[in-house]
Amino acid sequence: MAQVSRRLIVGRPVTLPEEENDDLIFDIDVALAEEYCKNKEYDKGFELYERLVRKAFGDIDLKNRYMRQLKTYAESLQKEKKYGKALEQYKKLIKQNTTDPYIFKNTAICLKELGQSLRALRFFEKYEETAYDKEEVYKYLADIYYENIKDYEKAIEYYERMLEKNPNDAFIYNMLGHLYSTYYQDKYMDKQIYYLKKAAELEPNNRVIIKNTAYVLGKFRLFEEADKYYARLQQLNPSHSDLHSYGGYLVSKRDFANGFRFLMHRFSKEDLDDGAFPPIFLNKKVRWNDKMDLTGKHVILHFEQGFGDSIMFIRFLDQVKEMCKKVSIVVQKPLLELFVGSDLGCDIYPDDIPMGMKYDVVIPMMDLPLVCHTTADSIPRAEGYLKVDQKYIDEFREQYIHKNDKFKIGIAYEGSIMGKETDRDIPLKFMYPLMELPGVEIYCFQVSDPSNQMDRVPSNLQFTRLGDKLKNFRDTAAGLKCMDMFISSDNGVMNLAGALGIPSICLFNTISEWRWIDTQGDDVAWYKSVKPIQAPTSRAWDITIKQAIEIIEKKQVEKLNNKLKLSAPKGSIKSKNISPNAMVSLEAVAGLLDEEAEKEKKPVKRRTKKVTESKTEKTQKSSTKKVSTGKVDKKTTAKSKISKTKTTDTKKSTKTTNTKKKEK
Repeated sequence: MAQVSRRLIVGRPVTLPEEENDDLIFDIDVALAEEYCKNKEYDKGFELYERLVRKAFGDIDLKNRYMRQLKTYAESLQKEKKYGKALEQYKKLIKQNTTDPYIFKNTAICLKELGQSLRALRFFEKYEETAYDKEEVYKYLADIYYENIKDYEKAIEYYERMLEKNPNDAFIYNMLGHLYSTYYQDKYMDKQIYYLKKAAELEPNNRVIIKNTAYVLGKFRLFEEADKYYARLQQLNPSHSDLHSYGGYLVSKRDFANGFRFLMHRFSKEDLDDGAFPPIFLNKKVRWNDKMDLTGKHVILHFEQGFGDSIMFIRFLDQVKEMCKKVSIVVQKPLLELFVGSDLGCDIYPDDIPMGMKYDVVIPMMDLPLVCHTTADSIPRAEGYLKVDQKYIDEFREQYIHKNDKFKIGIAYEGSIMGKETDRDIPLKFMYPLMELPGVEIYCFQVSDPSNQMDRVPSNLQFTRLGDKLKNFRDTAAGLKCMDMFISSDNGVMNLAGALGIPSICLFNTISEWRWIDTQGDDVAWYKSVKPIQAPTSRAWDITIKQAIEIIEKKQVEKLNNKLKLSAPKGSIKSKNISPNAMVSLEAVAGLLDEEAEKEKKPVKRRTKKVTESKTEKTQKSSTKKVSTGKVDKKTTAKSKISKTKTTDTKKSTKTTNTKKKEK
């Protein structure tokens, strides 16, 4: 059989030219990629696109198709708030060297929504470089600086750029007025008022704008104008927060009756935090109102908000006792031992009342000025009303206070976050000059220090931390009682110092909180022992500290004078007063004390010898001294005659006795 050639059987496959084949496959893959993306099978579609783009590197049309699909998919994910997945797609687009400004904008928005504000800012700035519509860019940048980064200065910059293109936009005017007020406090008063009045002119029925305008006018104590805007606010369906703000404004005007009544809207505020009240607060059926008669009732007074509020308003307790049958108190646990030790004369419970306890009326402490019909001129017990047992003071002094005669100053520089609106906190570095004063010791009563300012105090400064030693407010009170003076920002410890009657200085920013009705007088009205010093311009803490130092130096001299008087014999150097106005440095005075202390060590024996002198010798010396002056003391002469008579009588009696003995 003839052999068949293998070559003829198998043969060679017939193929199209290689280039033509690849082109056809390429077209099919592009069509498939499009179809996959159209059916939202993006994983398959993008896998094909990426392979095709690598193969046809220079095909601009293909690359643009791919990027359009990526952008569409990324935007759909962004709308669904799947920001992480959207970012994955925007990342691919940016890798393709996109110049589309909206890719940078959307990437920034996704980052912002994921809490990455600083990273978002970089993409917004990139968007600013490439965008045609700068107005939109400015809005995004202004918003992120304001809402997320809290850089109000930069936010103002971009809102003002927006205003150039939108001179009739009430929203922008309102934002600028609000930002200038929040960031600059008292600076740029004219700008704050202009922007807000302009916003109110453009939108006279905008409740938020009218409230902001009224607040700023009230802040600058332009009461006549502020009253008009607050009256307008009442007609615009005000929120409870609006009415609460109005209450604070009225109190700042010394109108306690109406102010504290409007402040009752705090219980209905839209942003009310139930955590600021004890559970008993939720029992609205027995909550006090001004129509209630307290006669014969068991009243519960309970805390609200911060520790300082409880300390300030517990002063009204005695007045409430006179109105009702029984009073019980609910306070925050850290205040319990302090209040119990102050002998307030009622039951005191931490955080809430015992289960099943019967009562008639519940009164939040901040309502007490209204309950007691208090006016700005009749604030009770401003001289102090809390106390701490002497044994706790002695124990605290023994454990934590240096045993010397230096002038001891307590400080606190920061309050709770609720007081941030008035910018009341003082950076600790401004208090460094206090730590450099001669003859002074600084004790810091700050418990929380979130920004670790105490760790940065230079080691060469005199500074003692007490915060970790203070387990509760009784400990704090004991520590304060060991101080010669207390200097503080507006915070809870300052309220405690005032309630204890500690000589204190409170440093206020230019704009203070509504309750401080007098920051220019000798005291803060609520506490007679607290001297207010207000910054002349916002955050001018260096000026307030200089004024505080002047007061401290006078107090030091007073303390030294008292020590000199008490510790020295009459007529000695130490018994003489050192005038506060004398040109004598405190170092010199301190040196004088040391010198006198050294001298006291030697003449001890001489003094002892004088003490052992007989009374007769002292009488003789005294008599001799008086005669030598040429003056006769009638009382002394009379006493002398009586003494001689007694002596003669004694002698006669002795002789008579002896005679009788002999006769016997």
